[in-house]
Amino acid sequence: MCDEDEATFKAYHERAKGLAAVFRHGSHNLIEEIEKLGFTYVAGDHEDAEEVAEEVAARPETDFELRLVSYLEGEDGASERLLELWREETQREHSQLSLWRRYFRAGNAQLKKLILFGLGKTPTNRDLLDNLSLLHSFLPMPKELLYRFTLACDLEDDHERFRELAQDFDAGVVSFGYDALHAMRARYADNGAKKKIIDGLLFEKEKHEEDLAF
Repeated sequence: MCDEDEATFKAYHERAKGLAAVFRHGSHNLIEEIEKLGFTYVAGDHEDAEEVAEEVAARPETDFELRLVSYLEGEDGASERLLELWREETQREHSQLSLWRRYFRAGNAQLKKLILFGLGKTPTNRDLLDNLSLLHSFLPMPKELLYRFTLACDLEDDHERFRELAQDFDAGVVSFGYDALHAMRARYADNGAKKKIIDGLLFEKEKHEEDLAF
């Protein structure tokens, strides 16, 4: 390799390292930071260009939003208060969804830490499990997703909530080909109530697939 080629390789290597750091830290100016490094951000066919533009433009407007953004862009540990703020801000009627969506799309490590902290406190919480599923679509973590949903289904004794969790589980892991319903049918073979619910969901799913085939 000549000196010029080696210099070019080193320069590209440094840019690639910088790109990795941008994704690792989940910068709120993700696209801007990518382009500063000399790369061009191109939204894929599955991405909504308007949503991406909204995420780039979104800024925290309240003290509560500022507190959460400070956590998501920093290195602080998760806490009960931050978890409470996250749940309040993401579920309120006029939540600034584009702001929070940005951190999901960036695969933000601090967001993952907060979600797992919450699931450590309340393992069957559907909102947090939904958050984890959404984050998984940008930051793949199949083992974590399987573990958290399996634990939630094991712990949930309310029949209706178990049914909802089982449906969420099946939808959340379809992206990597895991058959959650059949796995749960075997897991709960000795639990009559849960097995009956899973059998019902399997029947509904198979009937739906048959209807689609016609």
